[in-house]
Amino acid sequence: MLRNVFTPPCGFDLTTTTVASSEGLAAIAFWGYRLVVHPDGSCFVHETYYDKREGILGIAQAAARPCGDDAADVLDELQRMEEGLREPPLRLLDYVDEAPVGGGDGAGGLPPIGD
Repeated sequence: MLRNVFTPPCGFDLTTTTVASSEGLAAIAFWGYRLVVHPDGSCFVHETYYDKREGILGIAQAAARPCGDDAADVLDELQRMEEGLREPPLRLLDYVDEAPVGGGDGAGGLPPIGD
């Protein structure tokens, strides 16, 4: 498993993850990408947060989108995502109480509003 050291950016928003508390956030030792199966059967890559024993503390609520300052940065992110695809998939409902409802843009397994 590719281990990316977790150094939360200034203003890291705990509410965008399924990590349960600030104590959980403090326990994050590293992160990686994993395939997450949504309730409708669609699959997306999500950031996944681990403790030092590789126990999963939670996932990012939104699917990941590769980004960077240039093409090389985006390629690095895609390679990290590919590494995560080698791990067993996770189920979204194991990390959230229920499937998200409405307001989707099509990227999180939800249809765009108005469809």
